[in-house]
Amino acid sequence: MSVSYPTKLLLAFRSGDRCAFPGCERALTVDSESGYDPTITGQAAHIAGEKADAARYDPLMTDEQRNHYSNLIYLCGDHHTQIDKQNKNFSVSRLIEIKSDHETKVREVMNTAFAEVGFFELAQATKWISRMQAGQPSRDFFIVPPDEKIRKNQLSLASQFTITMGLVVVREVHSFMEHESVLDADFPERLKAGFLEEYYRLRKDGHKGDVLFDLMCQFAQQGMREQSERSAGLAVLIYLFERCEVFEK
Repeated sequence: MSVSYPTKLLLAFRSGDRCAFPGCERALTVDSESGYDPTITGQAAHIAGEKADAARYDPLMTDEQRNHYSNLIYLCGDHHTQIDKQNKNFSVSRLIEIKSDHETKVREVMNTAFAEVGFFELAQATKWISRMQAGQPSRDFFIVPPDEKIRKNQLSLASQFTITMGLVVVREVHSFMEHESVLDADFPERLKAGFLEEYYRLRKDGHKGDVLFDLMCQFAQQGMREQSERSAGLAVLIYLFERCEVFEK
């Protein structure tokens, strides 16, 4: 058993696609020539070792526990090697603290960057929809209050806070959508179709709650490097969340 691909994606998203080692923050995603499907170069490093001869190995853990998100930290190759070679300096408790501190900082920066979202950032964050075919126009105009939808989707306080921050720029996203639909009438439906395709794929694989939400956030940020553009991708997702176009209602 090894770390699953969705778990690696989740780890990359919550780590901001950067090495979690203090002071490093090396970007760990490399763009492809097409600009889509970037290569993730970061490593899902085990906090408690995966094998009996690995650093910090805990014989009482199951294989599932060893490869669970909670036992992984996102690192560059150099720092993955360092924590394993210098394992006496990097206990399980210290690595858990390093991971928690880094992910908290990433979420704070991500939420703060909503203030920088404008038409340019939204245009960059939605370039990928040129590959999509328009879906069927929505015929359901019933809007569910965000708080009710948050409960329906079993989202934690961390996800709720990101949604609340994103809702601040929903009006900007709406204006952008109206502007783009004048130039391309199918733009809103192609955008929704792209998100729904990924949403149903993740649902089919059994993801739900915060994991599903964060994997959708990772999808919304595809190909983005600047934090303002990454947060623009989140703003689009939250716009669709608020309009009940994506996620359970």
